[in-house]
Amino acid sequence: MSQRNRILIVVGVIVALAAGAAIYGLVLQNQMKNASDDTPQPNMIHLYVDGKFVANVSPAQLNDLPAASFTDTEEGKLQEGWWLHDVVRLYVDESRLTASSEIEVAGVRNTTGETKSKTLTWEEATEPANNVIFDLSGDGQSIKLASTMAGFDIRDAWIQGINRIDVRTK
Repeated sequence: MSQRNRILIVVGVIVALAAGAAIYGLVLQNQMKNASDDTPQPNMIHLYVDGKFVANVSPAQLNDLPAASFTDTEEGKLQEGWWLHDVVRLYVDESRLTASSEIEVAGVRNTTGETKSKTLTWEEATEPANNVIFDLSGDGQSIKLASTMAGFDIRDAWIQGINRIDVRTK
């Protein structure tokens, strides 16, 4: 086989692989557009109210919310994101919430696979001194729940890789 034929075969295989990858990407993108908002979707934060699925939440949807920030005491780093209470208000009418309503936030840390959750009352989530915020994790792809609230003010206590929010209105 000549050198020219080998080059043409290699180029043909590369073009075929690139075309296949492009088609696969378009199919996935189309599936995401057509995915129902009535069911939990992969790579989204699933929000439930009183046990009923309500919404798929993505970091892009949060960009229109007011910004929140604080400097953590452990490492002195600025934590920037969105208030937990503002995210909940996007999907739950505040008249349904009382001071004792509970918000459970669960996640899986990408690096270790560790599953964690934290339950806060609506009163704790709305207390300005607690600084309960969603913040982009170091990978820039997932969201963590961070705070200055006593007992939840160190990095090891924060919830990484948030994938579920359960609101119990009581």
